[in-house]
Amino acid sequence: MTITVGTDVYVSLADADTYWSNKNNSTWSAASDADKEKALREATQFLDGAFTYIGVMTDFEQPLAWPRSNAVIHTGNYAGAVYDVDEIPQKLKDANCELALECLSGRILPAKERGGAIKREKVDVLEVEYSDFAPSKKTYDFVALILRGLTMATSNTAKLIRT
Repeated sequence: MTITVGTDVYVSLADADTYWSNKNNSTWSAASDADKEKALREATQFLDGAFTYIGVMTDFEQPLAWPRSNAVIHTGNYAGAVYDVDEIPQKLKDANCELALECLSGRILPAKERGGAIKREKVDVLEVEYSDFAPSKKTYDFVALILRGLTMATSNTAKLIRT
């Protein structure tokens, strides 16, 4: 089944191919078009579920989180302007490509035994113990950096600074 930008995904297969070709990525180029399309779909679902975006959806019935209206876009100097974003931002397309590559190697959010709350794991002499405050899910910091400016801070990403 062919993907449709704005309905299934944020970036076309051709644009994703160009993105990874420009980065000389052999994993993406070796995958079949069908696998790439599945990966782009899963990455899009993750992007829509894992992030809280600025602004509001332009239509309650739209299938994806973008396009948005009343989006306050910050220019880096703490000043912002309100925009109606009728197009899918390039940052979101890039993030879709980055996560799609992760999807080619497996599910982004696989099912976890007991919610993934590992306190200690030992195999022979190797031992892993996570901090008590470590997230129980995999994080994609690079994608979060790409999306900076399009997302709102949440309790998972905001930093508390004590003085």
